Amino acid sequence: MFKIQRPALSPMGYRTTEHPSVSTCDSIRRKYLVLILSAAFLVNLAIVLLVLPQVSSPLTLTYSMNFGDLYDLIAKNIDHGNGYRVDAAMGRTMLREPGYPLFLATVFKIGGYGIQQARLVCALLAFGAAFMLLKLGKKITGDAMTGVLAAIIFLLYPGILVAEARAGIEIPSIFTVLLFMLALYSAVERGSLWRYFAAGLLLGVAVLVRSEVLLFPSFLLVYLLLTARSWVERRRVIGRIAVLAAGAVIVMSPWIIRNYLLVHEFVPTATVAGVAAQEGLYTCETATPSVPFYEGQVEAGIERERVATSLRLPFVGPYYQLFYTPHDEVAFNHALLNHVSTEYRTHPSVLARCAAKNVFFNFWFLGKRPTSTWLNVIVQAPLLALAFGGIMLLWKRGLLPKAGIILLYIVYIPVLHAPIIAHARHSMLIAPFLAILASTCVVWIWRELKMGSPAPASQKVVIATVK
Repeated sequence: MFKIQRPALSPMGYRTTEHPSVSTCDSIRRKYLVLILSAAFLVNLAIVLLVLPQVSSPLTLTYSMNFGDLYDLIAKNIDHGNGYRVDAAMGRTMLREPGYPLFLATVFKIGGYGIQQARLVCALLAFGAAFMLLKLGKKITGDAMTGVLAAIIFLLYPGILVAEARAGIEIPSIFTVLLFMLALYSAVERGSLWRYFAAGLLLGVAVLVRSEVLLFPSFLLVYLLLTARSWVERRRVIGRIAVLAAGAVIVMSPWIIRNYLLVHEFVPTATVAGVAAQEGLYTCETATPSVPFYEGQVEAGIERERVATSLRLPFVGPYYQLFYTPHDEVAFNHALLNHVSTEYRTHPSVLARCAAKNVFFNFWFLGKRPTSTWLNVIVQAPLLALAFGGIMLLWKRGLLPKAGIILLYIVYIPVLHAPIIAHARHSMLIAPFLAILASTCVVWIWRELKMGSPAPASQKVVIATVK
């Protein structure tokens, strides 16, 4: 009697074939994966360290390729023994979260001050992020090829390459958030409290690098409560998220205590929120097609100078206002936030209009100048289209719940930026998660095309065994 052994289906619905030497195939496959990712990394490294620096001058008006946002200046002062300051003559600051400046200070201590050293470190972090993305993609889709393609898309994506070249905060933030996401997925799958605590510790690290992720547990709590099947499970969810939050607080506590000792106020992250909110409101209200976004940012800085002068707070700096005491820095931050919140409360239509522009266009495409905005559209639109296709495929195959957490994060980040400021740089924070969805769609298209062509003879053989 004959028994037909049919090809198995993978979680993504693709045909797979049993093989007697699975461990050997897995070993070969891992070697190929490492080689593929290593090749993608070498291309990434060449572009970041060699190509983009050579073309940085023509691109300066479109994309900044230099240090920015004060991280390198704080790191330089730490390295020189001046403490956590932007300038040696100014007071100690809370303008930026401490994670990246402390990391950069270590890099400068070892390799000296310079952007090439920081670029190399960002490239290495991107390579580590790619491996984590591979694992996360496979965990969500059940398909190794999807994870590999997601990692390659991430390493070669133009926005990520530019982020590495400017040695900004985006790559360190992506790296730490991916660490948190992997731990979170493991905690949700296993349900053990110690895993939630470990995820919380990694969340704290991610917050100290870039504070956007701070409120994500509240969104996660709502999501897990809505997807829980019983009240008993909901009570467990509350306890688990509380443990996760406790882990984050433990990691953040040295920074929080330091800030409290400085100004006797609760400052959990940084004092740049007022700048972001004021700039977002100002550029939204004054934006016209003829005025580049960069010019609006400069004018917003001039407006902040007027605010600081009216408050009679001594400061320096045309764009970022630097103060001689941390108390003045906090007072300035409060003044900016109060102004913006008053404006939005008084004119809700302004908030609605600015939030809509930020969520549906600025966050994804807005660049410093019209040229960069159009380039962003050309680069980002295909990724978003493929990501949407990936969502549809996961839904069709019943795997959308496994992607629920990253989908929540993809929604969370632009919503967080809606009332403050948003431009295309901010979307890089969710680029790796979009890459997972996009690769799901690309792999499906490739396999559909492949199945449409004549199959090799070896694939036409039906394996039969004698029972």
